[in-house]
Amino acid sequence: MFLISSFFVRGIPKYITLMLLLLGFIINGMYKEQPFAASLQGIQQNLPLLTLIILVPMLSIPLKTGGYFHSLHYFLKKWENNPRLAFFGLSSFIALISPILNMGSVKMVHEMVEKLTINPMILGKSYLIGFSSAMLWSPYFASVAIVLHEVGGEISGYIGIGLTVAVIQLGIGNLLFRNSSKKLYLPSDEKEGREGSKALAVGEEEGDPSTHVKSIAKLLGMLAALIASLLVLEYLTHISMLMLVSLIAIIVPILWGTLTFKWKQLFFEWKNYTRSVSLMDNEITLFLSAGLFGSAITNTVFADRIQAFLMGFAEASFLLFVLAIFVIVLMFAFIGVHQIVVIPILAAQVSAASLGISPEFLALIFIMSWSMTAVLCPLNAINIIVSKCLRRNGLTVGFRWNGAYIMSLVSLVIVVITVYGFL
Repeated sequence: MFLISSFFVRGIPKYITLMLLLLGFIINGMYKEQPFAASLQGIQQNLPLLTLIILVPMLSIPLKTGGYFHSLHYFLKKWENNPRLAFFGLSSFIALISPILNMGSVKMVHEMVEKLTINPMILGKSYLIGFSSAMLWSPYFASVAIVLHEVGGEISGYIGIGLTVAVIQLGIGNLLFRNSSKKLYLPSDEKEGREGSKALAVGEEEGDPSTHVKSIAKLLGMLAALIASLLVLEYLTHISMLMLVSLIAIIVPILWGTLTFKWKQLFFEWKNYTRSVSLMDNEITLFLSAGLFGSAITNTVFADRIQAFLMGFAEASFLLFVLAIFVIVLMFAFIGVHQIVVIPILAAQVSAASLGISPEFLALIFIMSWSMTAVLCPLNAINIIVSKCLRRNGLTVGFRWNGAYIMSLVSLVIVVITVYGFL
């Protein structure tokens, strides 16, 4: 898998992959004096995580064939001339479907709204705010699965914390937009004209509002069922969360087809899914080479120095430790090193017990760093996707449109940690 994918990798990911791979072999061969065959086994370190990334998009297959996105288009067309409602609808729906569809949620929603008269800034803000909030809590996201795996946290103990912070984060985004959205409203005459044409267009949509509300409610129920099934199975079986998520991703589309008999539509979406997997060469090579490098530096002087560096900040101030994590991840992200490489290495060197906090709270710190840097960094996949959809550069989408949002989150983190320190 690694060798085949490496032929198709281009640009910065190719050089990062080669560097991590060579460093891993050099450290294992020269420092640990391991034979080549033994050090090669380190490439399987992140294979369970890669399995998760490849299989989870299968959950999108039932959603695409269930007619839920037609209901979304109905409401967004109805709200397109009301910036606040459009922003609320878009950010909330992205936050709702991203836990299952991941980055595919942005592409799918944009295909539905690109012909509507919604300001690109509204789209850029809502896409990233909705998506980043989903990154904080969903066990079907790599950010949550990887960090909990590294720090030894349990999804049952973390999901309540992550979901609460995600709702707060989504609320902050909507409040910030509400205060800055006045200039986006149209003059009254133009607004009335557009509302008249909009009413005709909405009237042409099939179905009544209650039908679309029921469709959205079914989508909420499906998401709740997926999360609940994962928590119950983890409690009953004590099987690894990564294994359970992967199994659910395989079983749900088969179960959906069995119950609805929509096999023709499922096979069509399956073909689209397999094509999307064939484009994941960057993720495959980065995951596997990062796993080799991560296993190689374990129990080395370099790992000890990383640990001493981070613990030095923690001993001086827990707030400094959190800010250091955020700055380190952001700096590496801006030179093209993905969070998937940096955060597991950092998380593996820090013990929640030595910091005097729970593994779940430590996981939240790393996951929030991952989420916020993904919004800001123009080299991150979600930023690139939004930039291409809106035909704007990554710095505009990240810093100009969402900089105030990220600064508000950082300020909130500072306040919470300061209060936590007093308690």
